[in-house]
Amino acid sequence: MAWQRSFHPMKRPIRIGVGAAATAFFLTGLLFVRFSEASYVAGVSAFFVLLLALPSYAGYAAWLGLKRSVSLVCVLSVLPLLVEALAVATGFPYGIFSYGDVLGWKVFGLVPWTVAFAYPPLLLGVVALARHLAGPYPRKLIPIATGLLVAADLVIDPAAVHAGFWSWEEYGWYYGIPPVNFAGWVLTGALYITIIWWFVKTPSAKSCLDPVAGASSMLLILAFWTGYLLREGLFFPAAIGMLLMLGSAVIVHSTDAGNRQ
Repeated sequence: MAWQRSFHPMKRPIRIGVGAAATAFFLTGLLFVRFSEASYVAGVSAFFVLLLALPSYAGYAAWLGLKRSVSLVCVLSVLPLLVEALAVATGFPYGIFSYGDVLGWKVFGLVPWTVAFAYPPLLLGVVALARHLAGPYPRKLIPIATGLLVAADLVIDPAAVHAGFWSWEEYGWYYGIPPVNFAGWVLTGALYITIIWWFVKTPSAKSCLDPVAGASSMLLILAFWTGYLLREGLFFPAAIGMLLMLGSAVIVHSTDAGNRQ
């Protein structure tokens, strides 16, 4: 099977760089970020969303080839944007919620444009990690990746709600987030991950980098929000973030990550 060919693992300097960047983002979230500074926070938030997406894009481009990776990222940008607009307008599938102004101007007057760059790194990351854990077989990969995605949402959603990125009409039991949100993530996450699997089941013949490089952005995102959660005293989601960071770091920095068959 094409997926099972050997890949070249990330070189040591790259792995060290990812670790150093994760540490820097963790300390940034822990010590420096103040979302209450409305005069500049929108621009900074948009910049960080774009910056954090780049490593996963680069990793998938090296794995799948530029043409296929660009097509995949476009699908993962447009489709979640449409689903988010549907959710804001109707409440399906995440519940009734609305975005604040922190993430920039809104497409259709409903969803910030930055959402198109916020979703793909997480989706690409969980598939890269699940592929390493479960191999290429969809019966294992899709449930594991979906579970990882929901776990990441247990970290990111409380932080984003606390920061004022979005809010729900009805207060939920998990840091203000209703259970329907996580049910929606299971539903849509499984769909998005199936789409990714379809794209990556036959990597490009020019693949030159192990697919776990695609999890680098997820590691950076988790590092940033885990630091923020710790500073704000949201210790339970911070603990989940620490566990996911540790697992992601172990895989991303594994010296034999590229040679799993």
